[in-house]
Amino acid sequence: MTDASGGNERPPQTDDARGSADEPAPPERPSLVDERRPPVIKAVPPPRSVKTSRVLWLFSFTLSAATMLIAFLSQESISTELEETMLRLSPGYDEAEVSTLVDVIYWVCLAGIGVVVTVEAILLAMILNRRGGARWGQLVLLVVHAGVALVGSAFLTVAEFGILVEVLLLGGFALALAGWVAGMFPGAGHWFRTAGEVQPAALD
Repeated sequence: MTDASGGNERPPQTDDARGSADEPAPPERPSLVDERRPPVIKAVPPPRSVKTSRVLWLFSFTLSAATMLIAFLSQESISTELEETMLRLSPGYDEAEVSTLVDVIYWVCLAGIGVVVTVEAILLAMILNRRGGARWGQLVLLVVHAGVALVGSAFLTVAEFGILVEVLLLGGFALALAGWVAGMFPGAGHWFRTAGEVQPAALD
């Protein structure tokens, strides 16, 4: 069509406009930040028997460490007393040989205590990680601990602080034994058997 001015009349574009209006809006861009909180879980706490066992073992380690410290500081007096005793009981031995033997006995006693305590600490760490089988390793080690304590009480208690060393040695063993017994209570056994379980943690 031509209009009055002789130009071409443009056709109406109402359909195109309506079609554009009916088109759906583009979807929103996904957020780059995930606002959903992941599930929070925590390990099942140890029962009271395991906590008590841990405290008793730690006290045992403390007494054993104190024994080693006092015996180390009293090395000269312990060695002198042992040499005099052995020369008096066996006068035919040479003093140099006796001195060497005393040094060996002294360091074996001290090293025995240190090794036993170290292995006991490793087994305790395994138990706190819910490895209940380590308790039987502790039982075997308690037998060794008893022997070390008896030998130590025979050779490390001859000096000025002998009574204190003996009390610390035997007290450390008694606490270790009590710690092992506490770790054998039924509540501890259930905690070890459910080692793979977790529980939901409270959200803040």
